[in-house]
Amino acid sequence: MIDDIAEAIDENLLEYLHTPVKIVVTKDIPRINYAGKTIDDLKKGSVINVWQWVADVLISMGCAEYVSKPLTTTQLMQLEWKEKNNPGDIQPIPKFFYVGWLREAAKGDREVSRRIADIITMRMMKVVFVAAKRLDGEILKKLTPEEEVLYRKIYSIVEQWVRLLSPKEGE
Repeated sequence: MIDDIAEAIDENLLEYLHTPVKIVVTKDIPRINYAGKTIDDLKKGSVINVWQWVADVLISMGCAEYVSKPLTTTQLMQLEWKEKNNPGDIQPIPKFFYVGWLREAAKGDREVSRRIADIITMRMMKVVFVAAKRLDGEILKKLTPEEEVLYRKIYSIVEQWVRLLSPKEGE
């Protein structure tokens, strides 16, 4: 189990970059070589599955587009609304939610950045509240890897604090 938040973020990013995605080739490409794999004679309009990082490179070169955009601002707005209107419940989100959206926010979209900051704050408050009450179980299924590390750290700190301050039998 990862105990460091930065390590959890890095590991989740690495896993995300190696997640397969579908792209459509926008111009003929004679050959693609990556990670010991070779794809020959790609024609414009071909749909292929590649790792996220390969898709990033091909898209940045103008050679491909996503078959469907992985993240939409509508989805982000819906999650923000659900988090605000359900203060006692953490909404389930995809494992790579933060990684994907932080990459989008890095492109300079202020609205996306603001919404992400709001969602992070709302979810962090919920995670801290649940961890402080030392509740386990179903909550962990709704957390991203980054949130799970936060939850476990807060839980552990509260557990230790309660143990040290609780009266001992016979005292």
